[in-house]
Amino acid sequence: MKQMQETETKKTKQQKWIKQEEKKENFWIGLGKDVLWAAAVLLIFFYLCWPMRIVGGSMEPSYKDGDIVCVSHLSGLYDKYQRGDTVIFTYTEKGENHTVIKRIIAMEGDHISILPEGVFLNGKKLEEPYVMGKTEGFVDMTVPKDTVFVLGDHREKSFDSRNMGVIAKDAVKGKVLFRLFSPQS
Repeated sequence: MKQMQETETKKTKQQKWIKQEEKKENFWIGLGKDVLWAAAVLLIFFYLCWPMRIVGGSMEPSYKDGDIVCVSHLSGLYDKYQRGDTVIFTYTEKGENHTVIKRIIAMEGDHISILPEGVFLNGKKLEEPYVMGKTEGFVDMTVPKDTVFVLGDHREKSFDSRNMGVIAKDAVKGKVLFRLFSPQS
């Protein structure tokens, strides 16, 4: 009888030990799943909807200073930018990198003219209902290969391709999809 009790006690201890080991194993499996899930969410955010805060008023009235926008990096991976897209890109000035937001007005091979009468793309005047202010400056050029010509929507405040020249396509980092939040609302 005593031997049966000892055997049962040993079995009970073994069962408890097995359960503890299973709990440890389940913990590590759960942690691994959580880490994979977090990595997937970060990848989705980075490529599909990365939040970015607008600094400055050069894109008013479309985007205001302080707005938080959703930026997709997927467009750049597939070279899918189009005229009219609002994009972010890196601009280097005096050795400092700046992330800038502007609208693509012309693509490689397009002829762009800025005259007192307005902005002309391939000989046709652009209708730009999103523009604030007068577009000043004189431009008459064909956009070179692998570059884009960009302008800010608030033309009187914007530092854009009229000043910095065309932007290399590989400097374009993403396309603005929509506004997530505006502190002015």
